[in-house]
Amino acid sequence: MTKPDWQNYFDQKAATHGASVKASDYYDEASFFMQRDNILRWIGDLSGARILDAGCGVGAFSEPLAAANTVHGVDFSARSLEYAAARGLETHVGDLAALPFAAGFFDLVLCIGVIQLIDDHRPVLRELARVTKPGGTVLVQTLHRVSLQRQLLAFFEKSHKFDKMYAMDELAADFAACGLGSLEFLKLYHPFRFAVTGGAGEAGDFLCTSFALKGRKERG
Repeated sequence: MTKPDWQNYFDQKAATHGASVKASDYYDEASFFMQRDNILRWIGDLSGARILDAGCGVGAFSEPLAAANTVHGVDFSARSLEYAAARGLETHVGDLAALPFAAGFFDLVLCIGVIQLIDDHRPVLRELARVTKPGGTVLVQTLHRVSLQRQLLAFFEKSHKFDKMYAMDELAADFAACGLGSLEFLKLYHPFRFAVTGGAGEAGDFLCTSFALKGRKERG
């Protein structure tokens, strides 16, 4: 889909499902909460931080962070952002490749389940790194290309909305090119509720259905 197609798609989903996580494109609600709980646990407790949720949708993922932190949500679906604002996010309609923030503005930047929807993720990743302060963290979650489950589902998925998937070492190289180091992976195994940390290319990675990668912006 093109950007206008995705905008209309998520506007319609928000109109249909309101603030529900069904307005996002997770496999089901259990999958959403499994991923959110594991990733937020991995991030750890935060207080007083300035956080960006890039491609926030209805704001369900970063809602738990909004109570003790300032969370900005950017998305091109204005309809979705109405619900994100109600969840306590400071919302902005915008393009993730041209964010309306100064360099080094955020302590933590999240981009959850977004880059598989983008034709070229590298300009977005560079922009996420730009708005992260030195020593701050960028965390991206996406679909795993090597996943045996994903490869099998490709034979049955007719819409092919999520044809773009990523290898762990590929995304790690893109992080490094943006000045992000101290890289860590969190591997998720839908429909199971557990997650494990580790490096790319480990035994059993073919069972990993999606993964999150976080990196720290190098200090100048």
